[in-house]
Amino acid sequence: MQWDAPGYIWPLHSPIVPIRRSINKVREDVRRIRTPGSFARNSFHVLSGNALAMASQLILTPIIARIYGPEAYGLYALYMALTMNLASMSDLGYATAYVLPREEEGFLNLVRFNVGLAILLALAATGLSFMPGVVFAVFPDWKVLGGWLHVVGLGSALYALSVFFTQWLTRAKEFKRSAFTGATIDLSMRTFNVCFGWLAKAPSYGLMLGDLLIRTLIIPVYLWSLRPHGLGRLFVWRPWKEMRSTLLEYKRYPLLVFPERWVSLVGVQLPTFLLASDLSMVGQYGLGASLMLIPLRLLGFSFSTVYLQKAAEIVHHAPDELRRLTHGLYNRLFWVGLGPFLLLTFFADEAFAILFGEEWRNAGVISAFIGGYFFFRLLTDPMTSLFNVKRREHVMLIFGMAMLAVRAVAMVATAALGHGAEWVILVYALLSWAGQLVLSIVLLNTAGIAGIKVTLRSLSLLAVFSFLLALVRFAILGTWLPWFTS
Repeated sequence: MQWDAPGYIWPLHSPIVPIRRSINKVREDVRRIRTPGSFARNSFHVLSGNALAMASQLILTPIIARIYGPEAYGLYALYMALTMNLASMSDLGYATAYVLPREEEGFLNLVRFNVGLAILLALAATGLSFMPGVVFAVFPDWKVLGGWLHVVGLGSALYALSVFFTQWLTRAKEFKRSAFTGATIDLSMRTFNVCFGWLAKAPSYGLMLGDLLIRTLIIPVYLWSLRPHGLGRLFVWRPWKEMRSTLLEYKRYPLLVFPERWVSLVGVQLPTFLLASDLSMVGQYGLGASLMLIPLRLLGFSFSTVYLQKAAEIVHHAPDELRRLTHGLYNRLFWVGLGPFLLLTFFADEAFAILFGEEWRNAGVISAFIGGYFFFRLLTDPMTSLFNVKRREHVMLIFGMAMLAVRAVAMVATAALGHGAEWVILVYALLSWAGQLVLSIVLLNTAGIAGIKVTLRSLSLLAVFSFLLALVRFAILGTWLPWFTS
């Protein structure tokens, strides 16, 4: 019988069998991607948009870093920390709930509340900025912002609106449009930073100006995209009693989701706030952390909104499918992210010095410190929404508060003992890594998976491959791990 004849079955020991299985698997994946509305297709759209953003970051960040330098990055990191905190307060966690209301009017009530609160907080922050004596008396390190303190309120409103509109597009299942709009923001912002920095000789405010300008220009794009999805109804006045009823229905989000998100945000920004007096070190940390976020944005964040949508559909009636979905995503993220994170951990200092300039070598060292933390964030971040759909938001709140307290106390104590900023960041990284291991166990258990077993397996594999990379580094550079230069 011919090998391609109908009904022919290859022997199990044949070397062709694995090849045919691989081809069939690829064909199946392609079929799923081409199926409208499928998990694979939606993930592919989000992944493609984030890949474009990542490509712009990889190509343009070395140029931007050489133009501006660590202190400008430190100033921008402080500005963004304040902006993102205000934006988070205007969200109050409700944006996460946009996909839940069955009635369109209930969803629009959430958006109306968020937009109104964002405007009010922006106005309040702008008014407070004209009392710098009061602000700088409480936060003396913020003096470095100077007159740019006046635009923090506006920046927070623009950032918040981008979040709200992105979640709106997610509800409308416009994953492709949402992803590529976000990628456009990133690409446009970095292009502006390069051009303006080169023409204006790298003023310290260039990065902040680019953020404000691009986020302002992108709002009309979001509004145009939302026209077919009820944008006009957003501006129809509804009685406060009706809006209040909707807000109370989803009160768990401001009571549990928002505190958890805000505590987590401040936890990531701890080095920025605690080391604000050393803008150069803040800039080094900011650049290192932003590049470690690339795999998270490309792989982890790409799947988070789609995972939330799918998990919300199957959590109650298909627990076996939820277990399979969660375990499969966890394993795939582990193997896909393992190589990039290990390379960044063991060779980032040399790579940063070559790509960005010798003054950025310490940013590579910081990337090595926080590599393990961000790797386990890659595994857990996309699936933390599982706590939301299972109505266990308090888990992330308790975890975030504990991590914030432990890291803050340890970092302040390290500085009080006379250790430098590099040791403060090392303590922060180690404690953050330990926290992510605990979160991995709890998250997997919540999905019905043996959390300790799977997490220890992941940690063991990571340890083996880390040892191999350390040997390679020692053979090439004569050192086992990156460390700070004086």
